[in-house]
Amino acid sequence: MRCNKCFFYFAEPNPEQCTAFIVCGDFNGGPECGAVRYLEDGFVDESFIEDGDRVTSKRKDFPFEKPLTDVMAASDRSPPPTLVVSELISTMVRSNAYENPEFSEDMMERLVRIYERLATKSQESGCKMMDEEDVERWLITTNGQVGRGSEFRNAAKEMGWTEGCSAKRQDGKPHVELPKRGILSLEGFVNVYQAELRQGKFWGIAHDMAVLGEPLPDAGVFQSRFDRMYCSKALQPTAVMDFLCLDPCPNEIEPSDHLPVAASFTLFS
Repeated sequence: MRCNKCFFYFAEPNPEQCTAFIVCGDFNGGPECGAVRYLEDGFVDESFIEDGDRVTSKRKDFPFEKPLTDVMAASDRSPPPTLVVSELISTMVRSNAYENPEFSEDMMERLVRIYERLATKSQESGCKMMDEEDVERWLITTNGQVGRGSEFRNAAKEMGWTEGCSAKRQDGKPHVELPKRGILSLEGFVNVYQAELRQGKFWGIAHDMAVLGEPLPDAGVFQSRFDRMYCSKALQPTAVMDFLCLDPCPNEIEPSDHLPVAASFTLFS
């Protein structure tokens, strides 16, 4: 089932007979998200709406023994946040547009300035456009190379690439490439970043803004518990390790934007 970008795969042929298991990972949301509600409530159904969409077309019941223990909340202390990052949404996203996010006026102005600095191809109208070399220079600045990442793939599509343009790779997937003599318009450039925004890649966009000379202002820190660990009744948490950080991650101490979760358990016989 799909639930808030989290996927649960049950390979156990008789899941109702499974008594000892742990569910752990990045749930991509807080306590209100579908993945958490599925584990804690034991089901989600067609009435559950998340980010403006239904997470399932019919009721899904958790097939294992319930209830589960929220391991990180099992003791008396409050579980710490696991996502500690720069607060970006207030600057990046237009007010009241989170479910179908659109860039704020400030962000649009930044994107226009960046495009005008990157574009070198002269048009008959006198306007500058980004040609293949401009796009490659932009991708190397933001991604370190040409040929990887969703920005590369979406830019290629905005420049006219289609699956019929090139051969398949060995894994059967289409070989994406920037069209020769292709042009990436300002609208196409904005569309690339709009696609990143709608996928929730706020911190990736902020990175690009910084390396392209338009760093976003400091709006404080966003903290939430996105990473969780649950266990069945056959397991007893015996120790929980908290990881704490006050500064936005990643940083020189923490290599990821998510802090780890760790625990040890005793298995009841």
